[in-house]
Amino acid sequence: MKRKILVADDEESVQRVLYRALTESHYEVVAAGDGVQALAMAEREAPDLILLDVKMPRKSGWEVLRELRSRPATRSLPVVMLTGCNGMAEEVGGFEMGADDYITKPFNVAELRARVMSLLRRNEIDVSANPLTRLPGSPSIMIEVTRRLQSAVPFAFLYADLDNFKPFNDVYGFARGDGVIRLTAEILQESVRAAAAEGAFLGHVGGDDFVLITRPEDAALAAQHAVSLFDRRIVGYYDASDLSWGGIRALDRMGRTREFPLMTMSIGIVTSENRKFDHYAKVVAIAAEMKSYCKSLQPNRLSRFAFDRRRDSGEIQE
Repeated sequence: MKRKILVADDEESVQRVLYRALTESHYEVVAAGDGVQALAMAEREAPDLILLDVKMPRKSGWEVLRELRSRPATRSLPVVMLTGCNGMAEEVGGFEMGADDYITKPFNVAELRARVMSLLRRNEIDVSANPLTRLPGSPSIMIEVTRRLQSAVPFAFLYADLDNFKPFNDVYGFARGDGVIRLTAEILQESVRAAAAEGAFLGHVGGDDFVLITRPEDAALAAQHAVSLFDRRIVGYYDASDLSWGGIRALDRMGRTREFPLMTMSIGIVTSENRKFDHYAKVVAIAAEMKSYCKSLQPNRLSRFAFDRRRDSGEIQE
């Protein structure tokens, strides 16, 4: 689906230049010739970004920006101001009012495209970010995997979650549970650095589910670092009485009291080296299968990871 950009400028020549530049980059472009029309189109057209001229008839760009930021439907809409001035005071004032970026006329088309692309990408991440970890959420994860599939450059997809997190959360409460989720995010971030995983992407699906995308050659080291570090650090989140016997007592889904061992991490890994994927869902399904395979192994109170090493068919290998 094409991203829609609203160009609000009273100069038709500027509208034509922007229309040509942005449609060539596969954006849908709609245009407004004054401030009143820009406000109406911002709500009616639901654009993904607005290029907003500062000096316009009927309502100035500043007035439009102020109203955009006061309305719930447009409060978080990315806005790039177009200005013929090059004054620092004006830019500072605009940022204080809620502008996301500035482009000074006459502008360089390549720079404008780059700024638009960067701002749209950043806004995607901000909108979908998990509020607890601030990591990109499911929409951004899907976009990233799709991008890598289209690039045809091999990658590894690591799907991680925690074993026995729910009973821990039930016994110790949400505050300590949230601490474990943040710990997991930190561990995965540290694992990316430990593996020197250049170009890696870390996302938070939700709850205790995380996704890490790396180059195939970085996956094993990142996974090994993550599971080892998790086992060392998770003990700090349990009371001494529970650590003494290695777990907690909690109600299971049937309402019966059960003993649950200390939390561990399971990571399922699939790479695009030996398989041809045509859709994000297939990547996730196989990684989830490998994660389930980890969980099905005889418990040994250690975190684990497992690679999918199959080509067309075959036995799962650790």
